[in-house]
Amino acid sequence: QDEFSGQAVILIFVVCSAVGACALRAREMHRAGAFCKSLLRPSLASLQRQSVHSQRCLVPASWHFGLELQASARGFCDSAAAVPAELVKELRDRTGASMGKCRDALKEEGGDLEKAVEWLKKRGVRSMEKRTAESAESLIALGMQGDSGAILEIKAETDFVTRSELFQQVLLFLARSVAASPPGPADSIQGLILEDAPGRPQQLTMGIALPEALLELGSVLGEKLVLGEVQRLAAADAGVVGGYVHPKSADGMAGTGRMAALVSLRPLPSEGCDSERLRATAGHLARHVVAAQPRFVSVESIPAETLRREREVFRAAYLAQLGSRKCGAVDEKVVQKVLAGKTNKFYQETVLACQELVAPQVSTGGKSEQKPIPVSEWLQDEAKSLGLEQIVLEDFRLYVI
Repeated sequence: QDEFSGQAVILIFVVCSAVGACALRAREMHRAGAFCKSLLRPSLASLQRQSVHSQRCLVPASWHFGLELQASARGFCDSAAAVPAELVKELRDRTGASMGKCRDALKEEGGDLEKAVEWLKKRGVRSMEKRTAESAESLIALGMQGDSGAILEIKAETDFVTRSELFQQVLLFLARSVAASPPGPADSIQGLILEDAPGRPQQLTMGIALPEALLELGSVLGEKLVLGEVQRLAAADAGVVGGYVHPKSADGMAGTGRMAALVSLRPLPSEGCDSERLRATAGHLARHVVAAQPRFVSVESIPAETLRREREVFRAAYLAQLGSRKCGAVDEKVVQKVLAGKTNKFYQETVLACQELVAPQVSTGGKSEQKPIPVSEWLQDEAKSLGLEQIVLEDFRLYVI
């Protein structure tokens, strides 16, 4: 009897271990351990009390205990297999949420895929609204739609998210949506309602405002997303808009980056102009804008107050360089001549039309320029190659992260 009692105790430990392993796969290890403890303690005491009885009384008790453990293990395994793995994977592919969240959503909604999607969105949006982490990383995208362009920035918490394919796909789609929207003030973008269009990621819901779409996307990616800078530029009558974006990383999607520019050009006369070649000229000039980063379109566009302050700084710097002894005896004509030279240099550094075109300096007509020339002269050469009298530089946009 003592030998049989020892074997029964070993059998009990083996069965309890099997139950614990099954519960671990179902992520309910704590419940399995508590259950095994509660069963093991009274069973050992019962075996000790029954050790004085005959063998025919002990066998039914051990079999009864084994059946209880088998039933409990079956319950744990059934709960783990309640949600099919294929359904969890399909929900993850649709939403991008984690496997655990997808399984919880399907359990809550009884395996209904559509309801599980809504469950994830509601829980995700709520968590993103409460999230206070700083969105320190950002990425910009260039969107072109017809004769309009847009530069859109979205911020995230880490570069791991900004480098993801889903984030960049959504960013490009939103940039094109902004470019296609009616012109208006920058804050009007907050009320932009997204519409279905080619290239829309399936994780992006249509018919909702842009801020709500960012909340939903944040719930999928697991980080708070914030709308950053938004710049738009529309072409003038019979004009074109060209753009360029400088990549942020080698593995980034085309159209995304850390610097972007838009340039608007207008042909004179507009009849018979090759729009595609003119748009290529605008794109080439946009590349120059990203490299040279001008502040003004032309000399005439510089605010009078800005120019006055700059000339005062130039004058004070020149007199300080002369020293206190010489500045009192300097001729005013000399001072004005120095100011004119410094002002011209200021134009060359900050005015787009006055800047030297950044290489490669090859015109649309195929003529290669050996010496850097101002943008205004380069546009004159481009106009001749296109059979135009003039190409008017209307405006530009530039944004750098």
